[in-house]
Amino acid sequence: MLPYSQSSQGFTLVELMIVVTMLSIVLTIGAPSFSGFIQEGRVKSGSRAVAVAIQTARLKAINSNRRAYIDFAPGSLTPADSFYTIWLDIDNDLSFDAGEADSSGLAMPEVKSGIPGFALAKGVAFKSTGVTSGPDGLAIASDGVDFGGNDAVSFNGRGEASSAGVVYLTGENGSIYSVTVTSLGAVRSLRWEDNTWK
Repeated sequence: MLPYSQSSQGFTLVELMIVVTMLSIVLTIGAPSFSGFIQEGRVKSGSRAVAVAIQTARLKAINSNRRAYIDFAPGSLTPADSFYTIWLDIDNDLSFDAGEADSSGLAMPEVKSGIPGFALAKGVAFKSTGVTSGPDGLAIASDGVDFGGNDAVSFNGRGEASSAGVVYLTGENGSIYSVTVTSLGAVRSLRWEDNTWK
């Protein structure tokens, strides 16, 4: 039989408690910054999704040689509903009619007030609170969307926009992005940082 010897295999309870305490301190300090990272990702992703949707509407207009709209206040909705849709003006009456949203041929995952479209992520809204100047001299819209006084922009068969304009997206962390559209249909996304658009 071997004599009992104290070896250094394993951890003592005290060592384990020290490691657990240190981990809980690190996680407590890091959790708020991780939350901010998630919130920033949501508004950044929302601005990219809006930019892609605008470009998609433009391409739909060119491919179909019909006027295509991206509407941030379809039907009875307003920009405050954080919802938008893309539709082709099948009957050329320059207004949204039942069935025209489906005519775009896009898979739109959300439905609000019977209209298929896209919803912004939780904590992201169309608004421009905290902005002191619009990108490229564009207006600051209180409801977050302005295309020459309208909440929608359309593109003709050549891909030209009905009006230059801007969409503002604000996250619950206060981060603000803009998506601008020129009259020729060019789309650009910018972030409000240090009182300027970057």
